[in-house]
Amino acid sequence: YISIMKKIGIMMLLCMLAIGVQAQEERCPLHYEGSFSMGASSKDLSFMGANIDLGYSPINRLSIHALAHSDFFIPKLGATKDYNNAVNLGGGIGYQLLNNKNWRMGTLELRGTLTTSLGSSTYKNTSYGVGLYFYKHSNAQRFQPVIGIGFNARNFHGNVPNFYGPYVSLGIRF
Repeated sequence: YISIMKKIGIMMLLCMLAIGVQAQEERCPLHYEGSFSMGASSKDLSFMGANIDLGYSPINRLSIHALAHSDFFIPKLGATKDYNNAVNLGGGIGYQLLNNKNWRMGTLELRGTLTTSLGSSTYKNTSYGVGLYFYKHSNAQRFQPVIGIGFNARNFHGNVPNFYGPYVSLGIRF
């Protein structure tokens, strides 16, 4: 899992550099987000993780997302081992409910996502999520904070009970 995440991280870093150069000159339809998320406990299990999101906005208000996230699952009993994690890849789609042109505070985007685990793990899962994300567009700032709140459903492919619960996400966007 670690080598896969390193490869994804290097690819995202190269994309970020290319995006940063283009974004200085004009509004770029590509964006990158890095964030940390944490979910509420459900059925004696909670999760936290790191997320990488490469997005593309082909038209005004619509965005398409390629996602990678590594989640660490924490049972109520507190057993935390290497096998308590899962690396998921997937995608999503977003729609800007309020954008910076119509609302001075920033952009409020509704996103739906679908990811699935790589490799074998006790916590191998398919994740379905819907969330509201707030970020501020600014020509003066290259990095903008991103705040997300939503609901996540995880269908585990083993002896772990399915997970349903809210989550919070904090990160940066550029």
